[in-house]
Amino acid sequence: MDRLAHVNDWLVRQGRFTGGNAELLHRFCDELTGLGVKLSRAYLYIRTLHPNFAGMIRLWLPGEDVVSRPLPYGFEDSADYLNSPVRHAIENAGFHHWRIDPEKPSDFNTLESLRLQGHAGYAITRLTFSDGEVNVISWATREPGGFDDADLALLEAMMPTLSAIVEINSLRRFASNLLTTYVGREPGELILKGQVRRGDVRTTTAALMLVDLRGFSELSDTHSPALVIETLNRYFDCVIPPVQSRGGEVMEIMGDGILAIFNENGTRGSQEVCRLALDAAREGLAALAKSNLARSNANADLIELHAGLALHHGQASYGNIGAGDRLDFTVIGPDVNLTSRIERICREIGRNLIMSADFAALLDEPCFEIGHFDLRGFARKQLLFGLLDPAGG
Repeated sequence: MDRLAHVNDWLVRQGRFTGGNAELLHRFCDELTGLGVKLSRAYLYIRTLHPNFAGMIRLWLPGEDVVSRPLPYGFEDSADYLNSPVRHAIENAGFHHWRIDPEKPSDFNTLESLRLQGHAGYAITRLTFSDGEVNVISWATREPGGFDDADLALLEAMMPTLSAIVEINSLRRFASNLLTTYVGREPGELILKGQVRRGDVRTTTAALMLVDLRGFSELSDTHSPALVIETLNRYFDCVIPPVQSRGGEVMEIMGDGILAIFNENGTRGSQEVCRLALDAAREGLAALAKSNLARSNANADLIELHAGLALHHGQASYGNIGAGDRLDFTVIGPDVNLTSRIERICREIGRNLIMSADFAALLDEPCFEIGHFDLRGFARKQLLFGLLDPAGG
């Protein structure tokens, strides 16, 4: 079997089963070096669908783990990109290669950096996906005189198969990223694993948190949509990260409110999930206060942020509801409704954090009874609790 046939066979039989493009690049470069290609560097650039960055680069060096680094939005305006072989390859179809003169500076910043590091040859080409999206991959060598003609021919000829495998891995990552972004990590995983039929429901025991921004209706009526969105994002920046950092799952963003759960599992029980939820609530309230202080010190035009948080321990059922092929992955159940009703009491009595009796009973710190309340949809009065510290007032 010649080298090209070997490479294509490896990509189809083994490469497509790698855990992602970082692993694929690592194993594939090792495969090429085993075939006698004197690689000293490989660079993979892929555009992506992610709310926080526009692309991902992966760098392979012999004997080292592949380094992955996100590219920020707007990177195409940077001097490094504008004077780069990557831009050249994206704007010019074909297979490009240079033999790097160790004594002569290069016009491209990347090639000049490689020259100073002792590399002698460089090749780059488009990696085009089936939807027309253009990505690139590049290779470098320290062999005197650069890549020989046989190696260049191999690198160019293998691109159709390599592009297909990289695209498969990228699509898996794109799907996972998008589902995590719009429905949450655990729901996204369940959807990808096949929980897509209407009526598919999973029930879990968890600490439940509902957070609601105060004054949102008035804000929407009296300010521009741009300012409303900026205010919402500033508010979510305060209350969502504390949930995520403690292993909680934001199940729904409902306008100006969020519903989060902290699932019990084999490693954490009822008391721990309630502790995690309370810590997240406290951190969220502290972040809102800090944001308001920064507002008053720096920009008084920003909207002051206040929220009510309800905490409860019980069961939540989440799954697919809807009609036909238009479904929503949502959270339902009596305990979810109870948490929502408790949050309304925060607004009525002017407190920013209220807990159910079930939640308070699982805490190892002092709480006080606020009182018994009639909650819409519940036959019995509910005993609600507050914290003794001012942050939970």
